[in-house]
Amino acid sequence: MSNLLNELGLSIAEGLRSKTISSCTKWASRRRIMGEETDFPGPFSFDYHPWCKEISDSTASFNTAMKGAQLGVTEIAINRAFYTIDVLKKAVLYVLPTQNNASDFSKTRFNGALHNSEYLKSMFTDTNTIGLKQAGAVPLYIRGSRGDSNLKSIPVSYLILDEMDEMDQRAIWLALERLSGHMEKSVFAISTPTLPKYGIHKLFLKGTMEEWTFICPHCNKWTELTWPDCIEIHGEDVNDPKCSQSFLKCKECQHRLDHMIKPEWLKSAKWHVTNPEADDDHRSFHVNQMYSYTVSPGELVVAYFRGLGDEAANVEFHNSKLGLPYIPEGGQITDDILDNCISNYTTQETRPLESGRLIVMGVDQGKWHNIEITEYFFDTYSHDLNVAATAKILWTGKILEDEFPRLDELMREWQVMHCVIDPDPQINDARRFARRFPGYVTLCRYRRGQTGKEISIQEDELGTPMATVDRTNWLDAALGRFRSKRILLPRDISREYREQLKAPIRTYERDEIGNPIAKYVETGPDHFAQARCYAEIALPLAASYVTNKDIAAFL
Repeated sequence: MSNLLNELGLSIAEGLRSKTISSCTKWASRRRIMGEETDFPGPFSFDYHPWCKEISDSTASFNTAMKGAQLGVTEIAINRAFYTIDVLKKAVLYVLPTQNNASDFSKTRFNGALHNSEYLKSMFTDTNTIGLKQAGAVPLYIRGSRGDSNLKSIPVSYLILDEMDEMDQRAIWLALERLSGHMEKSVFAISTPTLPKYGIHKLFLKGTMEEWTFICPHCNKWTELTWPDCIEIHGEDVNDPKCSQSFLKCKECQHRLDHMIKPEWLKSAKWHVTNPEADDDHRSFHVNQMYSYTVSPGELVVAYFRGLGDEAANVEFHNSKLGLPYIPEGGQITDDILDNCISNYTTQETRPLESGRLIVMGVDQGKWHNIEITEYFFDTYSHDLNVAATAKILWTGKILEDEFPRLDELMREWQVMHCVIDPDPQINDARRFARRFPGYVTLCRYRRGQTGKEISIQEDELGTPMATVDRTNWLDAALGRFRSKRILLPRDISREYREQLKAPIRTYERDEIGNPIAKYVETGPDHFAQARCYAEIALPLAASYVTNKDIAAFL
């Protein structure tokens, strides 16, 4: 009888405690236990990540956190998921970049949280399925962003997007659509940023754009930590031991801010809105590693020096340390670069009357087919035909997806020697187009694993020539012309063409063994940029067909 009464008393006490949990921060402090493998084991605390407290309790419908790495924000996303399920009794969709990320998250972060907390362990009644966890009648869906089927038919009112910049950006809007059937809906998007006006930065700009500010203990002015205004750099390179002598300073009074007593001078800190015109129902936050209690000023300086000689490390420094978007030098075509390529002719000039001109066509398929027609001239010598040639854009335009016969007209009108076309989405139409011009049309797909500008050509099951190329290397060749001024643009080139040439941005990432590799990220529609790339690929294909030589002779 006494055991029964004790259990009843504990149950009543637990029920009373639960009624006092009116915020996510209170819930986390009482329900989450961090494991020994974490930096701060024991009951969850905001002591070492004070900027996370207000993010955790924000009541705005839309919350965006653009942050440096290892600043505690991911744990806030996890807490908000658990709190929403446990206290608010609402289903949650937690989206990560890939299905492998989702699986790893489910097995480590989620199961680890349950392992360390008896309350969480008792809360979930079914945790066997990797992508679906059940807390009574309330589900937690864990999904990767790749593949539409992962996000379809999931009716939730709370959406969490974790590492948004690494996601399939189209899938983000699909995930947001999952909320459309709910009167009350909430979104929590977090990520280390990559590029300006892309992913998390694009959302950040739409919100309140809040920065973490504090009162300087020396001049009593409200201020914030920014690079390089708030760092006194010592040392000259990565290996210089003097780097450890670097220190933070107030940008208002230049006085040293002691890293070892950060909790003291950050105790007055609060979020400051820098975009007062934004809807206050979308709060957006930015915090960088200069605030971190676990990253010293010396470590930041070493990371900075590492980036001076390594562009991939420089990208990582800006994104992961400063929590800022960054475009590597020369990573984007600009209006100035395009203006320098404008020449005194128009797209309306007379079509070619004589044969033998090296004219090619590139076609990017879609709802609209984007087309570039280009002529190549040679004024230098190189074994690489693309390097030796200067390009002249003769015509650009668009046709609707059901206007494939118009491509036939353009082939004849411009006496095109070779056309390279994206095979999707209308692969059968593309195949028929190629069969109508045998030897003059090649379908082309991008594929990783091709070396340099290597072009591998095989016939598909219907006998259609299909080229596979490395996307990054061919975009380098196609867009690099604008920087080297080995391409001419007509003075009436469209604004749309210009904008889409600026959409792909060349940046860097690390491969599975840590080596830097270049990649292009699309920050907007880039169909004409792809048509430009296909027109570049068409040059050696045209030469190969005319001379009956192996294409490798021209690469």
